[in-house]
Amino acid sequence: MLVEIKSPQIDAANKSSDTKLHPLRKNSLTTTITATITATVPEDNVYATLSKTFPNRFVTFKPRTSHLDRETMDASKNPLRGFFVLFWLAMAVYVIQTIVHNLESLGTIVDLSFFELFSKDAVVLALSDACMVGATFFDVILQKMIARGWIEWRYTGMAIQHLYQVTFLFSASYWTYYRGWPWVQSGFFVLHTIAMLMKIHSYAYYNGDMSAFAHRLRVLRKEYSQLLGETKKSEDGDEEKEKIRQQRLSRLRAWIEEIENIIKNTSGSTSYPDNLTFANFLDYLLVPTLVYELEYPRTEKIRPRYVFEKALATLGTFFLLYMNTETYIIPVLPNSSTSFWRALLQISIPFMVNYLLIFYIIFECICNVFAELTRFADRHFYDDWWNSTTFEEFARKWNRPVHHFLLRHVYQWSIDSYKLSRRDASLMTFLLSSLIHELVMIVVSKKIRMYLFLLQMFQLPLIWVGNLPAVKESKWLGNAFFWFSMMCGPPLLGILYCNEVFAL
Repeated sequence: MLVEIKSPQIDAANKSSDTKLHPLRKNSLTTTITATITATVPEDNVYATLSKTFPNRFVTFKPRTSHLDRETMDASKNPLRGFFVLFWLAMAVYVIQTIVHNLESLGTIVDLSFFELFSKDAVVLALSDACMVGATFFDVILQKMIARGWIEWRYTGMAIQHLYQVTFLFSASYWTYYRGWPWVQSGFFVLHTIAMLMKIHSYAYYNGDMSAFAHRLRVLRKEYSQLLGETKKSEDGDEEKEKIRQQRLSRLRAWIEEIENIIKNTSGSTSYPDNLTFANFLDYLLVPTLVYELEYPRTEKIRPRYVFEKALATLGTFFLLYMNTETYIIPVLPNSSTSFWRALLQISIPFMVNYLLIFYIIFECICNVFAELTRFADRHFYDDWWNSTTFEEFARKWNRPVHHFLLRHVYQWSIDSYKLSRRDASLMTFLLSSLIHELVMIVVSKKIRMYLFLLQMFQLPLIWVGNLPAVKESKWLGNAFFWFSMMCGPPLLGILYCNEVFAL
């Protein structure tokens, strides 16, 4: 997935980085802390010896609803809600048509051969997934050790964290090979592993930076106490020295207050290191976001009827997905008698339907169920990606949780840590995202072919085409080009990778 880097938040942050550092504003998008540790250097440099940019702005949470939620569409009187109803009625007719086809050709309502495939080794898969999730609690122990000063986050803690993450991902990938799981089980397990990997990375780096702030706060308080003591003991009456000393005290007091505001989270009740509990981490695992914060906006209560509605929608949509895959995709993909181009034409519409159904299951049903159960109020899991005119816009809109993670922990981190330009940071983010996507397909197909990676790279010239004046000025043309690419890309990948899977 390509991450769009052009946004008002980033532009504001880049502009502010060129200006002189100033005390924090409570709602600023960037948090910059500059702390003085020593008072023995010249006056001009005394407050510029240590600085740190806290990479947690760019991503903000506030109460929002999802676009395709039925209650949202009714409340907002969305003029397109009729098309939403029409789509699901069409899907119902689609199911009836499929059932009639199966009865006439197979003598049964549903062919269960696909069910037998993805239900294979289901108990072991469930236990493996539970063990994988349980292994993430190691991060709580690590962060507790860092908070108590037993381990320093930079660089020992970071090294341990990265070693753990590599082991975490490699072990999960190897386990799919060891168990010999089919592509469905392998795909689910590795995707869930990557989601958990992003969660623990965000958790570790957020709290790791908090530990660095806590250490600086202790140093600043000690420095402040020493200067305050010198002021009380001073008897020489030198007004100039006293003026300098008071200026230092004033600046130190400002930096101390700023760091305290971050650690104590003035907008809520949770503060560092009180957040380092297994209960807090479990809550973080359950909320549908990949970016850690001390607190998230919450709803007042859980609505059981809403949870039931979304759970029922998940089951119904999954049934549609199963019927479509079993009837219109699986018979075509491994069939060597069907030519490449004919297969591409046959599965282009079924693949597009599957894409929409999978999107709806994940981002509208599952994410909203977990959001409701945890009272997570920010339901902004996607934007109107279906109106995209470029792949940049699509990447920014269709999967907001992953976009937020890449924005904070890859794009902004590469700028802050490696001093990359915005363009280079964008390219690095895009490259990493493409490699992760290809890793999933390597685990699923158990072969290294790089088809998805190459197709991801092909987005770069497509982005250039989408930014041409003729395309950019015509929203209809850009959107048509986007949908044409979407109708060709997934079926093409399906044919290429299924040839590899069924060739095993």
